Amino acid sequence: MPVLPTPYSRMLYVASDFYIIVNPAADRGRADRLVPRIEKAFDAEGVSFELARSARRGHAAELAEAAARAGRGAVIAVGGDGVVHEVANGLMRASGDDATTPLGVIPAGTGNDFVKMLGLAARRPEDAIRTILAARPRAVDIGKVCASEMEGGPDGAWYFTNGIGLGFDAQVAVHASRIRRLRGMAVYAVALLRTLRDLKSPNFRISVDGVEIANRALILATIANGPCHGGSFWLAPDARLDDGLFDVLVADARSVGEVIALIPSVMRGRHLSARGVKLLRGTSVEVRSDELLPIHADGEIIARGVRWLTIELLPGRLMVLA
Repeated sequence: MPVLPTPYSRMLYVASDFYIIVNPAADRGRADRLVPRIEKAFDAEGVSFELARSARRGHAAELAEAAARAGRGAVIAVGGDGVVHEVANGLMRASGDDATTPLGVIPAGTGNDFVKMLGLAARRPEDAIRTILAARPRAVDIGKVCASEMEGGPDGAWYFTNGIGLGFDAQVAVHASRIRRLRGMAVYAVALLRTLRDLKSPNFRISVDGVEIANRALILATIANGPCHGGSFWLAPDARLDDGLFDVLVADARSVGEVIALIPSVMRGRHLSARGVKLLRGTSVEVRSDELLPIHADGEIIARGVRWLTIELLPGRLMVLA
């Protein structure tokens, strides 16, 4: 469900100085091949812009943070959910949990979940640019995560736009990150099959707003800000980016056959009444486990393993051009 006009009162000027960050590797180089068309479209509109390419993991976040601190009117992410995740983190870091520099997106990635929720899933970059230039900045929610007992993750707090997951969807993201020869939804299909082959159900202890909702083996734990994850899985079909709440989804341990049977329902968002599936809403979540669990944020693997997380909703703290 696309985000509706914001319930929050914050409004900004319309940007005229754009800083464009391209992930040249997105969708096996498709984002980089779009650069001439993007530059031509901005030139045709007569607006000021500068374009940069990210060179490594985390570089887009650094570029976005520097652009926000320099007072750029807006930062535009070109690529998939990974570059959107990094740019949003940079904007939040620049302003201390309250991004005042708007984020725009030209979708050119594999899943493009975040822009689907904004109603910006344009196939042509020219269409996305026209939408961005005509948009009024809109406030959406963003999640903030603090972790401990973590292997291979970032120092300090970090942020997510669409959702984080532990268990099944994190394993899918791990496998997807290792696939190099495929594009689009084929990546997720192969990653899904590999996850089913190595199916695991670790023990979780999860609390929402201080109330424990699970202390058992789970196949999945997702803290969702938006409804669609992994390209076409409507894990939290009623979640909204601007409602001031997380949708927290947990699913009990299942056999491979039971998981396969449930997948079509998840793709249609009709799984919430299935046995062992539970969804609650809240603004703060705590997750603990006795074993190290991989975790993804917005489809990006954040850490190889983590035992303890606290997740806080920051309502209306990210501004988007949509």
